[in-house]
Amino acid sequence: MESAIFYEGHVPKGGVCMSSFLVLRGKAGILVGKMAKPELWTEKFQVGEPYASEAVSSGKWVLPASHLRYCEGPEDAANRILTEQLQAKKIKLKLLEAQSHLSDPNDPENAHWDICFVHGGTLKGALKSREWFSELKFVNPKKLTSDEFARGHGDVLTQLGVIKK
Repeated sequence: MESAIFYEGHVPKGGVCMSSFLVLRGKAGILVGKMAKPELWTEKFQVGEPYASEAVSSGKWVLPASHLRYCEGPEDAANRILTEQLQAKKIKLKLLEAQSHLSDPNDPENAHWDICFVHGGTLKGALKSREWFSELKFVNPKKLTSDEFARGHGDVLTQLGVIKK
């Protein structure tokens, strides 16, 4: 597949997702979490059941993120993640970049394609624990590698230059 023109029958066999990711900074680093209760992620945040179960069982870090809902813009999704997923007060978020990732660049016809809108901001104050996270904390990004993140989340931070592969 050399072109990304979408029309019926011309979408990678692995599908396409559009998501917003939050890279939130605090005194101790960037905000990361570990998912708990995959059924809540599927129900509340539109995460596919197989991925939610895999992310929970892997024990790997995730960024606050969500797929875009139908007719929802990336900025609206970023604010929804902030208020619904993190249950934090609204803060000023800035679009840092839009990214494109293939699950297998050597087989684009069958790969899954992720289009990621990455927003950044500074979050002050303590975070309350949420039942859909087993852990949620600020971590020094210099102590993290891409392999410590669930599928796609490490790629976002690596492409942004926040962590190393």
